[in-house]
Amino acid sequence: MSFKETKVIVLKENVWNSWARDFGTFLTFAGLISIGVYLESSALQWVGAIIGFIVIACRSISFINNHKLTISEARKVLDELEASEAA
Repeated sequence: MSFKETKVIVLKENVWNSWARDFGTFLTFAGLISIGVYLESSALQWVGAIIGFIVIACRSISFINNHKLTISEARKVLDELEASEAA
């Protein structure tokens, strides 16, 4: 019987990084949709919204895929975080 290799996700993010990412997402939507508003085209507004959702989905997928660790790698990262907090 074969077992899947377990992956662990460790998030190292502070509040400012989270706010910056959220602000970037807001600017993406605002920029894409505002072109349609400026040109008074509802079709461009819809296209901007659809592209914005696709961008968010792609960012989420790449974030998840790039931050997977094995259990031993996750343990090492957690040990480093504990050591830096203790110092």
